[in-house]
Amino acid sequence: IISSKKDDYMLNYETLIQNGKVIDGAGNPWIYADVALQGDRIAAIAPSGQLEPANAHTVVDAAGHVVCPGFIDIQSHSILPLLRDGRCLSKITQGVTTEIMGEAWTPAPCAGLNNSPMENEFFAVDMPEWIERARGWSRFRHWLEAMTEQGVSPNVGSFLGGGTLRKVGKGMEMGAATADQLALMQRVMAEAMADGAFGVAYALIYPPD
Repeated sequence: IISSKKDDYMLNYETLIQNGKVIDGAGNPWIYADVALQGDRIAAIAPSGQLEPANAHTVVDAAGHVVCPGFIDIQSHSILPLLRDGRCLSKITQGVTTEIMGEAWTPAPCAGLNNSPMENEFFAVDMPEWIERARGWSRFRHWLEAMTEQGVSPNVGSFLGGGTLRKVGKGMEMGAATADQLALMQRVMAEAMADGAFGVAYALIYPPD
């Protein structure tokens, strides 16, 4: 994981992280190393002491800490916390930098029989402004755009909630969907995929999944 270009050691960097235990996430043993950042990219990794602090705008002493890639929460339930406060400090401070959401439920799209997607969510009872806004999210992307507009610290991605999709076509009614209901759900699913949904995620213990 050490930078092979010695010229990299002489460049100017925005941030230099020194003296940390570097773990690269590829299964290699950890090493003591310094990491230089430029913009949102790792610019250089070198044995401790080989990157000149004078060449960095900010120097961070990571002695006693681990420097590693951010953690990916592949089954995140941060939809509502991210709407409350896009910094999501409770996760960022644990090293989680990517949130993958959408198991069973998403607050969009508001379509078909899913006409108020956040209204009956227990943990959203103190979020009346978001409950109202969600009624206007006729496409999956409208929720993603609302998060982006507010600002979010982590990287975010989401599946389309399987229960949300079923509710669009059939509400909370039991039984098999009709041909027309299936056609509606297929159209909404295709739109969500075009809007950036990773797929459709179900949790079969939760109605109406």
